[in-house]
Amino acid sequence: MPKSVCVVGALVLLLGGCDAFSTDKTPERTKDGTAELELTVKGRPTPGSLATTEHVLARLKARDADGLSELAQEDSGTKDEARRWVARWGDAAQRPATADFHLGEKEASVDVRFAGERSTLSLPLMPKDEETPYDDRFVVVLHRDR
Repeated sequence: MPKSVCVVGALVLLLGGCDAFSTDKTPERTKDGTAELELTVKGRPTPGSLATTEHVLARLKARDADGLSELAQEDSGTKDEARRWVARWGDAAQRPATADFHLGEKEASVDVRFAGERSTLSLPLMPKDEETPYDDRFVVVLHRDR
């Protein structure tokens, strides 16, 4: 067999088998914190609106303002706003929650009630890419929270 064929074959095996050496088999839901949520869902969320809501709640529960700001709409995702949300909702996010989904034509809103909390956290969700039809990825609008 020519040497170049052996080299190409070795490269294919090496590059194609990179995952074979990965020993981390932790499920993604455990890595991102969403598996730890005690969340009851009402309404009819889309997979994308539910995933975004879970990620926002997991970031609040972890008191991770940087991670929360990464989930936010660009013009609302300041770290100051995320820190304000974490300060306001971080303690409540340690308890079970109920998320009530209301879907619009493109956007969604989610009213989150934490056990023992009198106030409701309103999550306005906007499409991540408004130009792509049928895209089910969302970002949260942080500055609309009251």
